Amino acid sequence: MNTIKKFTLFFLTLVFFISLRSDDLQNSTISNSLRILDINVWSGLDYKGYIKMGEYETDIIREKRYHALLTQIKQLDPDIIGIHEANKLPYYAKTLAEAIGYDVFYHVGVGGIRLGPIGLPWNLREGDAILIKKYLNPQFVGRKQLSGGYVGNWATFHFADATQVIAVKIAYQNKPVFLFATHWHASLSNSPYILAKAKELYDGGEVSEEEYQNVLKKIKEGIDWRMSESEKTLEFIQKTAKDYPFILMGDFNAESGSQEIKNLLQFGIVDVFQISNPDSSGFTWDPKTNLNQKAHYLIDTPSVKDLNLYDKLEIFSRVTPKRIDYIFLGPLSFFNSQKISVKSSKVVMNEIINGVHTSDHYGIFAEIEINE
Repeated sequence: MNTIKKFTLFFLTLVFFISLRSDDLQNSTISNSLRILDINVWSGLDYKGYIKMGEYETDIIREKRYHALLTQIKQLDPDIIGIHEANKLPYYAKTLAEAIGYDVFYHVGVGGIRLGPIGLPWNLREGDAILIKKYLNPQFVGRKQLSGGYVGNWATFHFADATQVIAVKIAYQNKPVFLFATHWHASLSNSPYILAKAKELYDGGEVSEEEYQNVLKKIKEGIDWRMSESEKTLEFIQKTAKDYPFILMGDFNAESGSQEIKNLLQFGIVDVFQISNPDSSGFTWDPKTNLNQKAHYLIDTPSVKDLNLYDKLEIFSRVTPKRIDYIFLGPLSFFNSQKISVKSSKVVMNEIINGVHTSDHYGIFAEIEINE
């Protein structure tokens, strides 16, 4: 066989295998399912201080947690990732996206008083982000502030908590799907165990009638805050996604069964973990197992006798496992018609890697099918 024939045969063989490899890559990337991860990555701040907020951990431990996050993201291989308490922005979100090769869209959620890189507290510039595999052709479509003072990516001006929801559109199988990520206000719930503990302390004579009633009022104010966030989130989804399928994910700081979560479900969306695991607790906040909580939240607690009732209940709530992180899917009509279905959902990021847990929260992971 002469040289020209050998070269021609080699070239045709090469083209054939490249073609096969290209088809394999395309098939492995684009399928009938989307893999979704949501995780509060934990800023590590105690949210106390005006010049600088206190930090629970050393830089070395924070770096270990970040690498544990990277390791588990690569294991799970999600198409979509929602993260919360990303601090500082934009560095944290952009660094993570670059490390895993995703597109990223972010917005500052809380920043104190700030103009550009200059602000107080100087170590706070925290927010939410959505990271997406590039094949989904993502586009940022909007953001709605849910509470608090002015918060922008360049400037912020607020003294109390501020919350938001951000939205990104993807093109999946040539059809739009909308992604929403949010982080709601944290305060005591009116869960039965909280109300029972408050009543126990009151009946035991440890607090006055006035303090007891004031705490019940303060609990209601926190619930009203999250109910307002719930309503505004739903309005934003309706306006943005219209009749297209959507995914809502985040740290909602509201327990399953709460008024705030019921409001979302009554709107007509699906709690993917509950659908897949109807008999499982699915705790994403678990002080009994989470090393970060054991190391920083369950020690150096002042004498309970020295605390007011609200602080006592906060400690009690903090040491109680609960599910407060969710992935929701909608609209319900798509689910009922089987245009969208949930393949699986589970609690993740609960693995100890190099002696650390990734966050003080565990993550939530879901795989859904879109058959439209």
